[in-house]
Amino acid sequence: MAHKTDLNSRIISYKILHAILHQGGLAHEFFNEENLWNELSIRDRAFAKLLVMSCVRKYGQLNICINTFLKKQPKSKIRTIIMLGAAQLLILKTEPHAAIHTSVSLARLVNSSNYTGLTNGVLRTISRSGKKIFDATSPIDNLPDFFKKDWLVNWGEISVNQIMQLAQNQPPLDITLKKDSEYSKLKWSEKLSAKLISKNSIRLSSVSDVTKLEGYKEGEWWVQDCAAALPARLMGDIRGKQVIDLCAAPGGKTAQLVTAGANVLAIDNNAKRIKRLSNNLARLRLDAKIICSDGRDFRPANLVDSVLLDAPCSATGTIRRRPDVLIRKTAKQILELQSLQLELCKAASEWIKTGGTLIYVTCSLQKQEGEEIIDELISQPNTRLILDPISISEAGLFFPFNCNQKAVDYLRILPNHLSKNNYDTRGNDGFFIARFRIK
Repeated sequence: MAHKTDLNSRIISYKILHAILHQGGLAHEFFNEENLWNELSIRDRAFAKLLVMSCVRKYGQLNICINTFLKKQPKSKIRTIIMLGAAQLLILKTEPHAAIHTSVSLARLVNSSNYTGLTNGVLRTISRSGKKIFDATSPIDNLPDFFKKDWLVNWGEISVNQIMQLAQNQPPLDITLKKDSEYSKLKWSEKLSAKLISKNSIRLSSVSDVTKLEGYKEGEWWVQDCAAALPARLMGDIRGKQVIDLCAAPGGKTAQLVTAGANVLAIDNNAKRIKRLSNNLARLRLDAKIICSDGRDFRPANLVDSVLLDAPCSATGTIRRRPDVLIRKTAKQILELQSLQLELCKAASEWIKTGGTLIYVTCSLQKQEGEEIIDELISQPNTRLILDPISISEAGLFFPFNCNQKAVDYLRILPNHLSKNNYDTRGNDGFFIARFRIK
C-alpha cells in the first residue's frame, strides 16, 4: 500500500488536474480553495501544486510521450493518473518505485482494479524509455494547434518559441506600491530584496505565501504584474475626477485609480469576485464605491470623466502564471468573448462625458480581442470613440521595439517584451491596450 500522506497529496493533485483537463476548472481557483486541501502539510501542499502545474505547463510534451506507449485511449480518469505519474518520472524526477506505486494505488481508488495493470505497465515503460522521447519535444508542443497557427502568423516563430519557453517556469512576483515616491521605491526594494521594474512596480522572486511578506498586512502594496499596472497610468491626471473601473475585480487597477486621487466606482458582475475586491481594498485601506452588476445593463446616475474597461477575455497573455488558460479553449469561445467585449465597450462609451477617456484592455494575445475590436469600434457610423495615441513617455518600457514614431494608436505587449529588450529575462504578462477620447 502507498503511504497515506503520499497518496493524499496525489488524490488532491488528481482532483485538481482532472477538473482542469475535463471540467473547465482553473488551477488558481483550486489552489485558493482551502477546503480542498484537508489536512495536508505545507510540504505536501507544495508538492501537489508543483505536480499539477508541471502537468499543465508541459501538457503537450507529456501527451506526446504518453501516446507513444498507449495502444488505445483509456478512460479520462486513468489518463489523468498516468499523466501525473509521467510528470513525476520525467519532470520531478521522483524515484520510479514511489511514482509508479502511488499511481497504481490511485488508479485502484478511482476506478477499482480495472486499470491498475495498464497504469503500472505504461508508467514502467515510461520510466525505462520515456526520457528520450520527452527530451525530443519542445515547449512549443504545449501550445494547442488552434493557438499555434494563430500566434505563428501574428507574432512569428521566434516570439512564439520565446513565449512558450517563458511559460515553462514559475514567474517572478510583481507588486505595485501604494506610494510611488522615490523614498517608497527605495525602501520597499531594499526590504523585499526586489528591483524596480517600471514606475511604482517592483519585482522579486516568486514566494510560496505572499501574505507573509513585510508590508502585506499593512496594505503597503498589492500583487500586480508590471504590464497590468500600465493601463491605469494612461488615464493621466485624474485627481478629483469621477472614474468607473468596469470588470474591476480583483482590484489592482481600482487601487491605482484611488491612489491617483480619483473618485472610483468599481463594477463587477460576480459576487465572489466582488467580495475579493472588497477584501483587497479593505487591506489596502482604500475606499471605492462597489457595485455588483453586468456592465451591459448598468447605467450611472451621471456621466463620468473616464472608464477603465479590463474586459473578460481568453487571458492567453497570462500563460506564464496561468498556463492552464490554453487548455480547452476554442475558436468559438474567442468569438463569444469578442462579442461580449464589443458590447461592454459600446455600453461604457455612453457613460462618459464629451472629451472624456475610455481605456480598453485585455490580457489576451488574440487579435480578435484586440486589434479587431478597435477596428470594429472606430468603423461604426455614429461612433463616439476616437483613438487617443499613446506616447513613448507614457508607455515607457512597453513602447514597441524599433518604432520611429513618438506615439502609437495602441499597445500590443507580448509576454516576451521585457526579455526581448534584455530588461528582464523572466518576461511579463501580455496585454492589448487602447485609449479613446469621447467626441
